[in-house]
Amino acid sequence: MKDISVNFGDVSFPNPFFVGSGPTSGNPIKIISAYRAGWGGIVLKTIGDSIVRKSVRPMYGTMRRNKELIAFENLELITEDQLDTWDKYMKIIKSEVKIPIIASIMGGSDFSEWVKLARWAEDRGASMLELNFGCPHGEPERKTGAFIGQHPDLVYKYTKEVVSSVGIPIVVKLTPNVTEIKDIAKEAENAGAKAVTAINTVSGVIGVDIERGQPLPDINGYSGYGGISGPAIKPIGLAAVSKIFSSTSVEISGVGGIFDWKDAVEYMMMGAKTVQSVTYTMIRGFEFIEEWKKELYSFMERKGYSNLEDMIGIASKKMREYEFLEKVTKRRTNIDEEINVVRGEIYG
Repeated sequence: MKDISVNFGDVSFPNPFFVGSGPTSGNPIKIISAYRAGWGGIVLKTIGDSIVRKSVRPMYGTMRRNKELIAFENLELITEDQLDTWDKYMKIIKSEVKIPIIASIMGGSDFSEWVKLARWAEDRGASMLELNFGCPHGEPERKTGAFIGQHPDLVYKYTKEVVSSVGIPIVVKLTPNVTEIKDIAKEAENAGAKAVTAINTVSGVIGVDIERGQPLPDINGYSGYGGISGPAIKPIGLAAVSKIFSSTSVEISGVGGIFDWKDAVEYMMMGAKTVQSVTYTMIRGFEFIEEWKKELYSFMERKGYSNLEDMIGIASKKMREYEFLEKVTKRRTNIDEEINVVRGEIYG
């Protein structure tokens, strides 16, 4: 049988499929269920201290075409549970879960809170830390989350502080809401991060009820800018992973619109060593992971890949700047031919 185990950030995982940080990794029942279903790793819902607060409700919205989910919006923040509750959670989790646990943390604007949370997580048995520099709503106004992730100097400083305070590997979760994500990833690498997670959600508005002039989701007559996930953001995630893979040596965990095993393989071929799913686990639960692993095994057998390393980054190596593409392109005779190709791709 083909080998789908992976060493990510100096930690060994049985397979590359992780439950990402979010609603489906927010308490011991869900985390234990994911482990028993066969996931390779679990990233805890982001844990905080002074910044913990209630999330607004309703916090979710969807965009569909012919009943098919295209995009999903959340206005959810980090965990609503305090550290003393997570103390109890971690004891239960560590007694039941035998795969590596990645603790996602977010402090405020003070370096010391990030260090405190990092040491807290390490002391309670986390195998790795994911620094959440990506949340696009709620947190940036308090100068954390994506506020940090949008400033290369802050990414370097906060990452450096945490790296120097603990002995477990550090992963930095990046926001796509920046001009050039590879520059941010480079600063995380320079500060000592072993890996990055790309990407967090894309800032957006899921839609408007035009009969009422009401932005969605409707929060008692108002709304806000949320984080968009789902299939619509996969192209953004793939590009981000490729840019990071091509310009740094840092390892990558890919996330964003992974709704089947083929999506996961696309991320790997663009440079991701592991992949994370959040939105799809909210829709489908955890049990589908065995089917994903089966399909991945079958694909590797058919293509002759002995292990995951054989496919990681092979598509990124074919990415080129526009000037190069101009030299190798096949010229079409007119715009109608170009349009007909697009119509064929859309309508079959």
